[in-house]
Amino acid sequence: MGHVLTQFRNSVLMNRLRSLERLSWHWLLPLLFLLIGLVYLYAAPNFEASDSAQHIGVIKWIAERGEPDHAQLFGQEASQPSLYYLLMAAVWRAFDTADFDERYLPSPFTAIGVPARWGNRNLLIYQQVYPPDLRGSSLALYAIRFLSLCMGAATVAAVYQAARTALPGQKGVALLAASLTAFNPQFLFISASASNDALINLLAALLCWQMLLMLRDGFCTRRSLLLALLIALAALTKLSGLTVAAVVGLAALWTLAQRRDIRGFALLAGATLALTLLIAGPWYLRNLSLYGELFGTSTMLDHFGRREISPWRLMTEEFQGLRVSYWAVFGAFNILAHEAFYHIMDLLSLVGAAGVVVFLARNRQAKPLLTSLGFLALLLLLGAAMLFWWSLQTWASTGRLLFPFITSISLLLALGLRAWRIPPLLVAAPLLVFSLAAPFLYIIPNYDHPPPVAALPESATVADAQWGDLRLTGYELPPPQAWRPGDRIPLTFYWRADAQSPLAYALALSLLGADGEALHSFETWPGWGTFPHPWMTLHTVYSDDYIMEIPVGVASTPELQLEIRWYVFPDGPALDALLESGERLEALRLSLGSVAG
Repeated sequence: MGHVLTQFRNSVLMNRLRSLERLSWHWLLPLLFLLIGLVYLYAAPNFEASDSAQHIGVIKWIAERGEPDHAQLFGQEASQPSLYYLLMAAVWRAFDTADFDERYLPSPFTAIGVPARWGNRNLLIYQQVYPPDLRGSSLALYAIRFLSLCMGAATVAAVYQAARTALPGQKGVALLAASLTAFNPQFLFISASASNDALINLLAALLCWQMLLMLRDGFCTRRSLLLALLIALAALTKLSGLTVAAVVGLAALWTLAQRRDIRGFALLAGATLALTLLIAGPWYLRNLSLYGELFGTSTMLDHFGRREISPWRLMTEEFQGLRVSYWAVFGAFNILAHEAFYHIMDLLSLVGAAGVVVFLARNRQAKPLLTSLGFLALLLLLGAAMLFWWSLQTWASTGRLLFPFITSISLLLALGLRAWRIPPLLVAAPLLVFSLAAPFLYIIPNYDHPPPVAALPESATVADAQWGDLRLTGYELPPPQAWRPGDRIPLTFYWRADAQSPLAYALALSLLGADGEALHSFETWPGWGTFPHPWMTLHTVYSDDYIMEIPVGVASTPELQLEIRWYVFPDGPALDALLESGERLEALRLSLGSVAG
């Protein structure tokens, strides 16, 4: 009887899953992406995605037709193709952005590209983080980011249609491929930022979809003109668009060889050449005039920085960063998700790759299907090779640079998973939940200001130490104990500003051994880099959390102390700690116990 009930429940569950799969996912998935993307738009401040400040600098320069006050703001991005920046400059001009300099406040303590370090992950400091400040240049940037997010939603729709074109009888593959795109936390994060990645991802996905239609149906005047326009726009958006264009060109040659439609091929080739010269040609001629090179890559390397690294070192030392940043590395490449998430995605990828082999073995006679999949695989291989080549010259091994080829990645992965008869929603639903939770788990905590508290909790130790106009009213430390290398020590301080000061104090925290030598230290603003004390509301107590890690390999010491120092940023004097008794100390030291070997 129990066995029958179990079979009945499983049957009901499978029927429900199948009924869900029959929903109109071609528009539901882009809508879900857009709704979740709004959470990322809220969670990540304007400048906190990779290279956002530089992309914004180019937009600002084009919009204002002059040198920005922050002369190097645009950095290496100034040599990028210009379509995205031209479009977004029109948006920028629609707003009053005179307050930009008041908002662009880089943090001097940011740990860029170091996810293992705690805190100081914000590139800028923001006087109002949550809710976002929707005024002036901040509002302009949120408008630009929303339009980029819409491009991401259209990319999801294009991936779905590409999968339906390649495998018209397998709607589950299209559902899963679009879900692997839509609920990829990294794709959401990048799509909700100010970046030309959003536009090239869209154009590349549309090109893949139209390429698959061409392979299936042959040349068509309307499609050929659309392909030509998309190639021209991609060439003016990012150089990776040329990689996609090259694969489309090979697909056109294949179609010519199969169908002998010389007229159709000639129309596509002629329209592509004409539109590319008309739309993108002036930018490439500008490169020759300004830089003496067609693509501007040497100029970009001059600004961003060159390096020499062997292919073996690149594969062994940086593959892990590429792997995790395809799925979820936020901020300035310095905020990781939980390690279990990456392991799950690794397993999913391996199962999918094995499934592709199984699918190909089962369908080795289906030549049209294998042709479509072959060109998608070729695009991925060529794109990965170009990224590998670029990473040998500069620091570029980041997963977001594979997103122009996300149609290939998502479709092939979905195909492989479906080869094992894995229900699409069994993968899509958990990924959706995780992508929705990620902003709350990983992004917001790294940018939010420390919260005000009405009173000290009972667990806090009351204190009264003052540095200038900033007072420590209490703290919470673990009881003194024998710590070990690698242990993490949680700290909470309760600060209060008693006067309005124009000077920002920087906090220096150190772990000291018995001989007074610093075992570990860092400098920051309050809020672990997010909240300079002049922004504090007077006479309000703020709870400020930190974690200090005892370095691995540190020698044992019979005494471990926490040292608290403040100084006037950036080059001002160190501030004495004034105790309630009237005693002045160079620094306040609190006992934490010892470090065992």
